[in-house]
Amino acid sequence: MPYNILPTKEFSKDFKKLEKQMQLQIKNKIEEVRENPERYKHLHYSLKDSSRIRIGKLRIVFSYNVERQELYLENIIFDHNY
Repeated sequence: MPYNILPTKEFSKDFKKLEKQMQLQIKNKIEEVRENPERYKHLHYSLKDSSRIRIGKLRIVFSYNVERQELYLENIIFDHNY
């Protein structure tokens, strides 16, 4: 069962600034992540409860709740600036 997608305000704000082509790539990748977010790279240290996906030079930081079946889109990071 696919997870429900819940973007943060910060994610939505950054997403709107991107070009339409990049927005489309992100939407397609998020649809893949939505099916099984557990398989993506987990982060460490202060971001230890989060995971990330890479799309070109962008990183999308997200977390998820297995029990609630929710995917939280937290942040868009440009060029490894975690």
